[in-house]
Amino acid sequence: MAPKGKSSASSATRKKHARKAAGAQGIAEEPQMPKEKKPKGKDKKSKKEPRKKVYIPPAKPAPVQPDPLDTLGLAQRLPPELLVILRLLSKKDSTTKRRALEDFQTAWIGRAQRGEDSEYVVHTLQETIPVWLHHIPSLFLHPSRRIRLIAIGLHTSILQISSLRTQLFFQLREVVSSDQAETILGSWCLAVHDADRQVSAYAKEAWSRYVSLKEASNDKLLLDAALLPRLWDFLQRTLLDPAGVYLYINPPQPAFISSTHGKKGSGRGTPIRKDEEANSRARSEDDEEKEQDRKARLRVGAFGATEWVLNAKYAAPGKGKEKASDVEQGERSDNVDDLLSTLANPALWSSLYHGRSPPFVDAESFGFEQPVVRRSAWSLLQTLLQTCQGHLGPLLPVLSGAVLRSAWVEPDTLVRAAMWQPLLIYLNAYPNAWTLEMESQKEDNDDDDDDEDSDHEDDEGPNPPPSKPSADSLASPSHAYIEFLQFLVTGCSGSPVQGYPTVLLILSTIPSSVISSSSEKPLEELFISFWAAVDARVLNSLDRVAASTAFLSSLLECLTFVVRRTISSSHEEAVSLLQGRAQTTVDIDAAVKGLLCEQTRRTWDELSSGRLKVPGKDAGALLAKTFVLLYRLRVDLFDAAWSVLAEDVQKAVAPAGKDVIPDLVPELLKQLSSSMEKGTAPGDAGGALVLEVVKAALDQCSALLEADETEGRHVVSFVNILDTFGELVFADAQIGKNVDILVQSHTLRLLTTLPSLLMLYFKYRDDQEACLAVWHKVLEAVARNTHEIDRLLLPLLNAADEGALPTYLRPQGEELHEAAGSLLTEALSGPVNAKQVSAISRLLTSYEPFVDRSCRENMIRGLVDAFVLHFDTVLHDENASVDAFSTPLHLLHSLVENDKAGILIDTFAASFFPYIFLFAFLLPHVQQVAPEQQTIARGLWDAWLASASADATKSTSAVINHLLRELLLDCLAKTTPEQILRAASAIPFTAGMDVLSDVFPSRADLDVILDALPSTPLDASLAVLDPTYDSRGLSKYARIVYALLLHVADDRQSAKENVWVLHHCLAFAIYAEEFRHLPAAGSPVFSAAVSLTTLQSVTDRVQQLSAYLLSSTAEEHWHVGVTNALIGQGAPDGLDGVAQLIVELVGRARRSDSVRESRVLHAILRHAMSTATKADAEQWMLVARKLEKQAPHTVFAIVLSLARYAPETARLERYRNELAAGMLGIPASKANTEGLWFLRNLAASAPDPESDVVFLQQLRAVNLVKACQQWITSDEDLEEDVQSEMTLVFASLVPILSNVPGAHWDLMFDVVENNLENASLDDPSTYVTLSRTLQLFLVVEEYASTNKTLKAAWEERKSANLLLIRDIVSLKLEDEKPSTPLSTCRELALQIVQDLPSTLLTRETLPKMCHLVTDNSVTVQRMAYQLLHEAAKKYTEELVIEAAVDTEGIMKAELPTELLDILQRSLNHEAAEEYGESWFGYLLAWMITLDLFLDASLKVKSGYIDQLRDLDLVGSRLLPAIFGILDLYGGMAKAFKLEVWDVDECYLELYAPDTPLSLRLLTAHLYYRALLLVPSLIRNWLVECRDRQLSTAVASYTSRHFSPAIIRTELARVKDPSVAEELSGENVTVKVASAINEVTASYAVDEQNLELTIKLPADWPLHTIEIRDSKLVGVTEDRWRAWVLGVQQILTFRSGSIVDGLSFFLKNVMSHFEGIAECPICYSVVNATDGSLPKKPCKTCKNRFHAACLYKWFNTSHSSSCPLCRSEIMTGK
Repeated sequence: MAPKGKSSASSATRKKHARKAAGAQGIAEEPQMPKEKKPKGKDKKSKKEPRKKVYIPPAKPAPVQPDPLDTLGLAQRLPPELLVILRLLSKKDSTTKRRALEDFQTAWIGRAQRGEDSEYVVHTLQETIPVWLHHIPSLFLHPSRRIRLIAIGLHTSILQISSLRTQLFFQLREVVSSDQAETILGSWCLAVHDADRQVSAYAKEAWSRYVSLKEASNDKLLLDAALLPRLWDFLQRTLLDPAGVYLYINPPQPAFISSTHGKKGSGRGTPIRKDEEANSRARSEDDEEKEQDRKARLRVGAFGATEWVLNAKYAAPGKGKEKASDVEQGERSDNVDDLLSTLANPALWSSLYHGRSPPFVDAESFGFEQPVVRRSAWSLLQTLLQTCQGHLGPLLPVLSGAVLRSAWVEPDTLVRAAMWQPLLIYLNAYPNAWTLEMESQKEDNDDDDDDEDSDHEDDEGPNPPPSKPSADSLASPSHAYIEFLQFLVTGCSGSPVQGYPTVLLILSTIPSSVISSSSEKPLEELFISFWAAVDARVLNSLDRVAASTAFLSSLLECLTFVVRRTISSSHEEAVSLLQGRAQTTVDIDAAVKGLLCEQTRRTWDELSSGRLKVPGKDAGALLAKTFVLLYRLRVDLFDAAWSVLAEDVQKAVAPAGKDVIPDLVPELLKQLSSSMEKGTAPGDAGGALVLEVVKAALDQCSALLEADETEGRHVVSFVNILDTFGELVFADAQIGKNVDILVQSHTLRLLTTLPSLLMLYFKYRDDQEACLAVWHKVLEAVARNTHEIDRLLLPLLNAADEGALPTYLRPQGEELHEAAGSLLTEALSGPVNAKQVSAISRLLTSYEPFVDRSCRENMIRGLVDAFVLHFDTVLHDENASVDAFSTPLHLLHSLVENDKAGILIDTFAASFFPYIFLFAFLLPHVQQVAPEQQTIARGLWDAWLASASADATKSTSAVINHLLRELLLDCLAKTTPEQILRAASAIPFTAGMDVLSDVFPSRADLDVILDALPSTPLDASLAVLDPTYDSRGLSKYARIVYALLLHVADDRQSAKENVWVLHHCLAFAIYAEEFRHLPAAGSPVFSAAVSLTTLQSVTDRVQQLSAYLLSSTAEEHWHVGVTNALIGQGAPDGLDGVAQLIVELVGRARRSDSVRESRVLHAILRHAMSTATKADAEQWMLVARKLEKQAPHTVFAIVLSLARYAPETARLERYRNELAAGMLGIPASKANTEGLWFLRNLAASAPDPESDVVFLQQLRAVNLVKACQQWITSDEDLEEDVQSEMTLVFASLVPILSNVPGAHWDLMFDVVENNLENASLDDPSTYVTLSRTLQLFLVVEEYASTNKTLKAAWEERKSANLLLIRDIVSLKLEDEKPSTPLSTCRELALQIVQDLPSTLLTRETLPKMCHLVTDNSVTVQRMAYQLLHEAAKKYTEELVIEAAVDTEGIMKAELPTELLDILQRSLNHEAAEEYGESWFGYLLAWMITLDLFLDASLKVKSGYIDQLRDLDLVGSRLLPAIFGILDLYGGMAKAFKLEVWDVDECYLELYAPDTPLSLRLLTAHLYYRALLLVPSLIRNWLVECRDRQLSTAVASYTSRHFSPAIIRTELARVKDPSVAEELSGENVTVKVASAINEVTASYAVDEQNLELTIKLPADWPLHTIEIRDSKLVGVTEDRWRAWVLGVQQILTFRSGSIVDGLSFFLKNVMSHFEGIAECPICYSVVNATDGSLPKKPCKTCKNRFHAACLYKWFNTSHSSSCPLCRSEIMTGK
């Protein structure tokens, strides 16, 4: 029977079954070589000795090695902590091993290296060396890369310690067994050559330092004759059986430990263990590494270690070293032979093969699916060739088959890269490898035949290969050669660039006998294999050109080689190469020439068709080299090959040919003609071919021009030929003339079909006259075809840009003038990327060959005009687009860049570049301009500025100033004054420029414009005016003055020199202030579109300018100079600017007194009087008395300024007394005229109420009142203005008459009451009288509080007046518009009604007055809230009383409708950054809403909450506003920071409307109050929120900043004494645990407590309360559950407080134990909704129900029956 482990099936049967199994597993089947039939009979008996089969027995693993810790007794001597570490090294778990190694390194080896307790630690470590050596093999070969790294690092650290190193080497040399030394050194050497580079590098450092083959020392371990063979045996066993070695080192744990060691096989012919047997063994301890990968890793290390041994022991001596003696050489030879004998196992070299079943050995390939193993095997082969080349004879039969059968089928690119060098060295050193492979192949075939004849046959050893193959051995083709041909078919296995250069070297080593045995036509088969790669498009890779070039080079080299071999061989060998096994008669020369012709034609076909992508230059060089070599071999061979190429090239360019001339033809022919030496037959043949090709190309060009249609492919191909050989065209004069005629007669055709040919004509035709004639025809052809001028002109422009046109080409007339103009028009109307734009740009730049200078200038002028016109349109038309500037800008930029002489800059300095300046520095501020356009415009301006002359600069500056002035005066322009001034400041030559005189209109022109405006204050009649305004709402005058204001604000020196500007600025500020206070009235200077920000900016800037300019009024004698000039005692010439301005204003008043100029004068004097002395004030009063009749308005301004800001003077006091005395003499009939002026001047002269100046004496004051009383009691009708001025004067008289009783008080009170009755907020004409009346009321109220007499008289009239004021302020206007006078009146009225008596506060006060929070004044809003806060208490108080007496349950608590209207308003959340009054009022409305919840009963509070829930006001209105202001929509990162603020407090009196901080703090406080009072509504919103980011931010923000304060407030409320008293009872105890946020209510029942504990969560009220630790005493479960649910309902759904919940619970408990029956529906005594008791009885069953429960029962059951007895509850039936 067969040996154990050997299948009884034949070899063929086993191979067939192996292929089937591989196919079933999806493994590609290796190509099978065709097998030749063997002769039968006698020939069969003469076969060679069959190849020896390999017997593969199963490998037995060694038993577990005993641990030295136990065998040597170290466990009792070592420290416990070290013992634990060493024990852990034996564990299978990788993590445990790793941690043990790390602990060993840090805790012990590291200490020894640092010298800590060195003697003790080193001594201890010396005892551990046997243990460490015991673990080295398993650690160094461990599957875990990390463990291998740590173990090698630890081993290196041990070796670095001298005493430990000595002990370790001693153990290896003297103590450990040979088997153990073998595994230790072997595993260490494998680690040095580990597949992982980092592991290998670490291990190699220690190995090279501490291991040697030559010298022994204490620091190095010598691998002597005892250790090196053991190491070699270990490496060979690892190569052949890595799994067995691994199992030997890591044996499976047996049931008992045996002391016998496993027996190892010898190194040579070591049996190979089957994978099936390996898989049946114990699995690896690390499941992450597969079995195949472990084998590969170990084999890679073994291959590397084998190379190291060979290199270290047998490397050739270097230069300069003496060769060994003959004896040494003989000993070395014997050693090498003995060492290499172990490498003779065929299975070892299966590592070269990529497939599963190598054809040269009957075993599974070691290199299957392991490229890294195959690379290592090839590397070992190279080492063998370099070190032991002379001793490889015994290995050649094995190596030849393995190398040749593996190289050509290798699929991996990296393996092939490592394969080429050893392969070529091997074939070059042993060319008989091919015949050896054939012999081995023959033996295999014979062996297969024997297997077919006999199922069992003993294995026999292989015979030595014969020195010369017999005829029988050549009968069948070489499988290696067939695979080599297949290698060519696949394009060198997909690596053509690396593979093809080696083909010639490989082919040169193949014997002719091997080639001839392959087929009946071996050479033809060889080149078929070559071309198969092209047919299969294998070369179409990313680097196709390089691959094709390498292919062509290899093909031609091999062609030359086989031709040389064929013609230089013997006749028999040549016949065998040509006919192969056919052995027929053949003409060798004819066959060789036929082969050359065939391959040359195929080469040309593939090159011309483009399938072989080789550049023409390279192809020509390769072909030239081939032809030269053929010529040197034999001339007839060159002629045969050249004739084929010449014929094919001529066919390609023949006139009758329809195919396109290949692109490579010109370069190929040029390279051919230049590479072959002139004067030789190849050189002459090349020159003749070129001439034929050129003539054919010219004929083709002529035919193309005559044809109707032309294909672009033909055009390009002929132009390439003519461009390459252009000199030859005009070398002959006759040919040149024919070309001239051809070009002139087909000019248009050339432009449309062959423009490149036309350029070649100009390039190579050296005849100026002929070229000019052709050029003239070209321009005429372009001009005649204007519809396609851009297409015809493009190639000409390209040639001009590239310099391909001769410089002498010029137009003869105006051929292209009209066409160029049309092209420019099309370019300007199209996009910037249009082809016309590019054409016109290039035409204007390179114009000389096409148009003359005048035509170019006209085109540029038209381009500039188009730019200027569109620029004006853009500045005035909102819909105009700036995109139209792109084309002119690009064209002009191109022109300026190419205008080297600066002619263009000087020509268009004044007409174009001012607009370029405005485009670059003004237009980007007006509207969005593309950055590219800005860059171009600035570049044009900078280019002009750098080269412009002084005259051009001056003229351009004047034009820019003129344009800016026109834009400033133009209200229809989109430019603003700020933008114009910014542009003016950007002018680079502003050194001599005066903006006021150059840009602004003159002072006289500005005065004319001001005089045309109305001088009186705003009136309703002004609304009929319709002045012209700009886009910002500024009129022409406003634009100018606003620009002036901006300019002088920046240029203070200019303001000092032009103080007259202040007059216009103050007038402008007056108009702005009036319109800001009353925007609905209309303004002659501003339109309704002007923003409040602009108006406020004007006011602020004018105030700053006034403060600066009027600072000169503080100078000494300034007032003297001004007053002297005004009264005619001094000349105004020496006065400063401010004084001259005052003189001019007074002079204007003398001519025409106006209110506006008097207000301007008052604004100036208000500053000036603050520094005036009494003498100065006397002089000013003198001026006023002189102007009294000429300019009353001016006198009013002067007197008002003196009374308010200047020291008191005798003349002013006399003036007051005169006015008061004069009042007595004015009859009632003149009260509306003279009396009005007297009252007005008297009011103006009144001193500041806070000053010590006495207005009038008491007697004169009493007489003044009497005079007013006479006017009032007369029959004359007094106008409202008289009563208004009278009221103002009375306010100044109250302090004087406060101690004087009499009828004058009745008069004053009657005036107040009458004014209040006639005043109304819906009538703006009454605002002045109303405000003065309210001021009088406040003055009387102030003095009545300290004067009993006045108080007694005032109290009788006060209530009626308060009622009138309350009604006035509560009036809601239907169409309320912003009005400062209205807000002022409301502010005064609210100041009065702030402390309104409770009798005047009713339930209707809140609905009627809640609209006040929407006023435009923050002060009004703030004061209104204080009043409405009290009104809200009154409103809720009455609702609570009404709900308490409502026994029928019909009362419904609702919020005021007027307040709901405010809450339902929609405000723009995105505009919250403006923080206007509307947002403040809206938040105050919500504050009032939450005030209604204060002191509200549970029923009233529930009604409010239901209403808010039904309208969704909290979720859709309040919370979005809060989150928007607090920036919660952007997440926590952007939210407003509240860490430093207390959200539970807010002081409205500190609210500042001009800062966003106040609004955000108020919003945070509002959110706090909402969480405190309506938490259920906020909780519902959070549950329904679908925006996860927002809900998360809100929850986090609330829990961080609000929940602590709310919890603190809730607990403080429970601890409040008043609340504690309310919750207290005889048996009731309430405890508060603030630390854990818990409240416990207990009720003592006998000696036990019934308890309820409420715990507030940390994010209360976002999450509901938790009721826990409850104790039930004397209460049923159902009733207790009803009470708990009631508490939860109050706290969760009714927004109740903890006090409400505890009150509900305790009332139920006490009622229960007092015997009060609970409601049978809710099981509670107290109703959780309204807190009522069960009072609705059933007449039948006598049970009592809550009204709310009964009502709900009726609604849900749809009947009015009793829930218990089912009788009608009302009738009892």
